[in-house]
Amino acid sequence: MRSLPLILVVLFCVNLSACQPAAEQNKPEQAAAAAQPAPAKCILRAGFDAWEPYHYLGQGEQPQGLDIEILQAVAAELNCELTLQQDTWAALLARLQSGELDILPGASRSTERERYAWFAGPYRQEQFVLYGRTEAALNFPNVLALVAAGHKVGLVSGYYYGAEIDELLGQQPDAFVSAQLSELNMARLLDEEISALLEDSMVATAILRRKGLDRYISATAISLPASDVYLMLSKASVGEAQLQQLNAAVSRLQQQGVLTRLVQQYQQ
Repeated sequence: MRSLPLILVVLFCVNLSACQPAAEQNKPEQAAAAAQPAPAKCILRAGFDAWEPYHYLGQGEQPQGLDIEILQAVAAELNCELTLQQDTWAALLARLQSGELDILPGASRSTERERYAWFAGPYRQEQFVLYGRTEAALNFPNVLALVAAGHKVGLVSGYYYGAEIDELLGQQPDAFVSAQLSELNMARLLDEEISALLEDSMVATAILRRKGLDRYISATAISLPASDVYLMLSKASVGEAQLQQLNAAVSRLQQQGVLTRLVQQYQQ
């Protein structure tokens, strides 16, 4: 009678040993799966300068503005975390070129910039207008005629104003005075160091109202052609695959009407 329990015990042990290798065999696979690194988190390092109403520090020193909201919408569409750093535009261009920043909003496309940057979009348009002192009539048909008459024009360092101004800068560099901020050009205009300045119409309107200068400085009849605005991406830190993803995200937001609604809110 003892032989039957012994057989059962042996069979039990055999079955247990047969199952054991399969259990052990799964452990390396589980360990390998656990050892695989988590997907890299998507982070977009964006820069912006003081250029109200497109991008500026608002209440609580928080970045605000049309382009900030557009950047946030693009980052959300890509499921990316967005970090924002403020600097002057000239410094931001240098940081983008080195790869310290990934993306800048509100950029015009130029041959010189295409050496170190990709362009996603365009996602909106802008128009530069010539501003002068309200009491000083500037009766000229264009910037070329103004400069030919001996007047000086204020520009912002690093901005691209289009082919016409680029050509004039090359031909008559002394006719233009550069500043890091539009506010400095406005101060120079009031001090009569320059006769006029070029600025985006929405930006100039916001600055003049905020500083109470709209009685002293006003738009002239001279304006540059409207031009497309892009998101500028660093070739040093952003690959072509990411560029395609950004372009696709901008396209989806345009088709959904998100970008149009944001622009219209700031035009009211």
